[in-house]
Amino acid sequence: MAQSNDRIVACLKGMIDRNGPSYLSNEPYETFKGLIETGAADRKTAAVILYVLASGLLKNMGAEKDEEALSAEIRKGCGLNKTTADQVASILQSLYSSDHKKEWKNKDMAGLRQFLAEEFIYTWKGFAVWDAGNGTVDCHYEAEIILDPTEAVSENEELAQLLKKNPFMTKDEIHDFFGKSLKLYLDDEFEDYCTCDDYYQPVVEDYGVNLGYDLTEWCKKNGFELVSFDGDGDDDGYEPKFRRGWY
Repeated sequence: MAQSNDRIVACLKGMIDRNGPSYLSNEPYETFKGLIETGAADRKTAAVILYVLASGLLKNMGAEKDEEALSAEIRKGCGLNKTTADQVASILQSLYSSDHKKEWKNKDMAGLRQFLAEEFIYTWKGFAVWDAGNGTVDCHYEAEIILDPTEAVSENEELAQLLKKNPFMTKDEIHDFFGKSLKLYLDDEFEDYCTCDDYYQPVVEDYGVNLGYDLTEWCKKNGFELVSFDGDGDDDGYEPKFRRGWY
C-alpha cells in the first residue's frame, strides 16, 4: 500500500506543479482521470479521492493536522470507513508535506518574476495577400523584435486571470501568451497595410516604418518598452487570375 500511495502522491504533486495549488479542488474530475490514465491509482482508489476532493475538505489543508485528526475529519465529512480514510489521510499528509509547501511557495509567481527580469525576444513572420481583382500578390515580412517587459505587464487582465488560476505559470508559458498576442496584432496590422488600396500594389519593403509604430502601440497597451527591431519584406510578384474559358 505504501508504494501505491507514493505513486499517487507523485501524480497529484505533478498535477499541482503544472496547474497550480488549487487545481485538485477546482478540477476534481480531471484529477480522477489523471490518476487513472497514468496508472497511479486503480479506479476504486481514484474514485475515493474524487469524492474527498469534491467534498471540499481539501480547502482545509492549510491548517496543520496530524494524520489521525485528518482521517477523523475525512470519516466525518465523507462517511468513509477508517481503513479508507486512513489511506486518504496518509496520501494528503504526504502530498501537503512541509517540503512540498515550501517548494510551492517558492514557485508562486516565480515565472512572472523571471519573465520580467529578461528581454522579450520574438521573431514575427507576417503574410498577407493583395488582391487586385484580376490578380494577386503574396506579401511577406519577417522581423526580429526585442522588447523590455515592465511591471505593468502584470496589469494585463487576461494574464492576471491566468495567474490567478495558476500562479505557477512558467516564464516560457508567459512568453507564449504574449507572443500569440503580438502575432495576432501584427498580423492584423500587416493585413491592413497590404490591402488598404485596391489599385496600388503595396510596397512591402517599406512596412518597417509602420512596424515601428505598431510595436510602440502594442507595447503601450501591454506594459512593454520597445528596445529594437530589424526586419525585411518581399513579395512573390503579381500573379494574374486565369478563368476557365478565357483565351
